[in-house]
Amino acid sequence: MTVVGGLLPVFLLLALGVGCRRFGLLNENSANGLNALVANLALPALFIIKVGGSPLEAALSPRAMLVTVVVTALAAGLALGVAIGWRLPPSQRGVFAQGALRGNIVYFTLPLIFTTFGSDGLHLAAVTSTVMIPAMNLLAVAALEAYRPAGTAKTHIVVRVLANPMVIGALLGLALGAAGWKPWGWLATTLNALADLAFPGALLALGAQLEVRRLQALWRPLTVVSLIKLVAMPALGWWLMLLLGASHLEVAVAVLLLAAPTAVASHSVAADLGGDPELAGACVLFTTIVSAATYVGWVILLRG
Repeated sequence: MTVVGGLLPVFLLLALGVGCRRFGLLNENSANGLNALVANLALPALFIIKVGGSPLEAALSPRAMLVTVVVTALAAGLALGVAIGWRLPPSQRGVFAQGALRGNIVYFTLPLIFTTFGSDGLHLAAVTSTVMIPAMNLLAVAALEAYRPAGTAKTHIVVRVLANPMVIGALLGLALGAAGWKPWGWLATTLNALADLAFPGALLALGAQLEVRRLQALWRPLTVVSLIKLVAMPALGWWLMLLLGASHLEVAVAVLLLAAPTAVASHSVAADLGGDPELAGACVLFTTIVSAATYVGWVILLRG
């Protein structure tokens, strides 16, 4: 599939979500409801059936798992260092780090990998993300908890991360795949039906939730977040994967997973943990817009 053919469906569905919000087909409440449905049912079902219901060995890449986790951890440290050195307010430091490390993998990158590299790419990406997603969420929550206002109740970081339905679905899928699980016919049909909702529902909800914020006033931190998230992370991942002798598909999947724009859930998590919700929302919007160009660039380089 051509570069445009792989990328265009993703951005068209994203734009359709924006249009649905603009013309009243999806309001804030219905967009949040669609997002909750996808996050709590469709995406966990996708992981369970795609990862748990297929032979794990064919899509297991320890190199991709290791590199994506290591690069994400390095990005977290770099972003926190920049935030502290830049003397950002405490309410923005964890948000800044989260914006630079927490990618919109399941809502955005998995559909793009599927349309660009097919089912083999999707399976490899899904298995890799079963490790990357918990690590990414753990680092993001840790960064936010570190600067949470004093006097507010704190939930144990591991409990907060493991309670995420997508993390549960990812880890369960990985365990079932390792055990050689074969779903019953009726269960496979049900899970596949739910999984079919994941990609279009996620992209429509994401588009409907993107709102223009004070991007101009926040252009400096947003530019740095975008450089770390969309350029530095995938570039370092590419170099490390080549250094480890990875196959072309392994390299492509790792790079695109690391090049994901900031996760849309970052806004609600930041607000819940006392971070600056305006900066969190701006990171989501700005990196998503910029990723339209950076993803084209990465796919062209990967296919070159």
